[in-house]
Amino acid sequence: MTTAMTLHRGARLVELEELERVPCPPPTDTWFPVPHHAVLHTVAEQLTGAGFAIDKMELALSRDDARFFGTMRLKNRINEHAALTVGIRSSMDKSFPIGLCMGSTCFVCDNLAFSSEIVIARRHTKHGSDRFAEATCKAVLNLNAYQISAAQRITAMEAWELSPQAADSLLLRSFETGIVSSRLLPDVIKEWRNPRHPEFRPRTAFSMLNSFTEVFKERQRSNPQEAALQTIRLQRLLDPQGRQDVIDVPSTPA
Repeated sequence: MTTAMTLHRGARLVELEELERVPCPPPTDTWFPVPHHAVLHTVAEQLTGAGFAIDKMELALSRDDARFFGTMRLKNRINEHAALTVGIRSSMDKSFPIGLCMGSTCFVCDNLAFSSEIVIARRHTKHGSDRFAEATCKAVLNLNAYQISAAQRITAMEAWELSPQAADSLLLRSFETGIVSSRLLPDVIKEWRNPRHPEFRPRTAFSMLNSFTEVFKERQRSNPQEAALQTIRLQRLLDPQGRQDVIDVPSTPA
């Protein structure tokens, strides 16, 4: 469960002070750009006003500072392994609208990949800034409900103990459904059988999820959009509600 800022198209990390110094071009009859720092402050104020606290923040600029990207990791946690995350982007060169994404995993990339469980976007129109603030408020209010449901989903995965047969069935299905390639499948199997992190040694669906995400880290850097789709499909595969589709034979006779 991560927040990932991937910069490989010329963007650079900046501090808040530099972001606040970026000038905003004048509006036209149909286009009303919003200063980058105003977008950031709108999101930050909505989050803190609703009781969410920012733990870590990364900011980036590209294309002569016309494009802004940001990620936040919140102090509010889903469980001991995962925190809520937020992604932001905006442009002052008409390349894309003001955007916000929230969830347990956010991908924000200067190649314009932008994804998470909750995503909103508003155009730079006359009332675009107000519409973005309204949509952000609604999204932040929904974040409480998402935090609860995500915690319940993870708790269910942690409680779903996988027999060796069930684990093999899930690994095979992940390959058959295209979640993992034949090249990466051996790495996932190795990570599952010998996890590098001790907290994922329990033989549960949550440990299985982290076996995949550990191997997918490189994909998150090189192709965050594809990694986001893989994560969504993987979470569906490991949904405990679908356990009746998984062969789960006890390892020893009853």
